[in-house]
Amino acid sequence: MAKSSYNPKGHLQIYKVFPDHSKELVWDESNTITSGMGVGLSHLFSASGSQHIEGFQILNFAIGTSGNLNDYGASTFSLSAPLTTSQYGPNPGMNLESYYPIENGSISTTQVTFGRIKYNNIHRVNKTAVRFTIVLDQETCNIVEKLSEIGLFMRNPRGVYPPSPILVAYRPFIPLTKTRDYSLIFVWTIQF
Repeated sequence: MAKSSYNPKGHLQIYKVFPDHSKELVWDESNTITSGMGVGLSHLFSASGSQHIEGFQILNFAIGTSGNLNDYGASTFSLSAPLTTSQYGPNPGMNLESYYPIENGSISTTQVTFGRIKYNNIHRVNKTAVRFTIVLDQETCNIVEKLSEIGLFMRNPRGVYPPSPILVAYRPFIPLTKTRDYSLIFVWTIQF
């Protein structure tokens, strides 16, 4: 019997988009699929977690300020310094949710603020790839000194209440200062 392999991979592009709709590509690199993807999929395939498909969908993200380009990998299970709700600003252009994520095999005792990825920002690229578009509009994250890490999270693979997201893809990037002069657009493609 042939052994099948599963090797998901991803790619992240970050753009500055200005009010005149011009854009500047500031980051274009592959990302790391973390072991959280395997944990989530094992719950799915063994029917031991969430009873709802939404629990296995990548519907949340977190962004942070302490990404280290030299210290991350498949075993990364959390952002180094995720933003708090107030750091997204008084009028963030997205829905924010606060949950206790799964970190290193257990539900964390520290609450994390997550952005919710809108369904209309999730697109099937082909039979095996999905693209997630995350928008930090001109009013979002302007009080943070530098942004330098982002993660995608599977919503609730264990099926607990309230949901406990798990990190499934992660990428530190060059520190970026976010201002009202532009929006930041993260275009993240995951190939399954």
